[in-house]
Amino acid sequence: MSEPDNPSPTLQHTGGEIAMILIGVVLLLPGLCSLVLALGSMSEWRSGDPILQALMGLWVFCFAVSGVGIALIWLARRNAGRRAS
Repeated sequence: MSEPDNPSPTLQHTGGEIAMILIGVVLLLPGLCSLVLALGSMSEWRSGDPILQALMGLWVFCFAVSGVGIALIWLARRNAGRRAS
């Protein structure tokens, strides 16, 4: 088998992009934990427990932190893709 004439460009990440991806992955963890706990307590949502209502606010905050992590990962991948093409 021979090599193709026009190989597809590979993504080469800079140190800053690698750091952005790693920080983004770490920021995804609170949202993942919140999702697991929210799904586990789904049967108690209608009880009107004030502690559960406070936890829902914390879960929303954790999902927002995960959104920042997703944005960091997307931004790092987009910048690497722009340089490759």
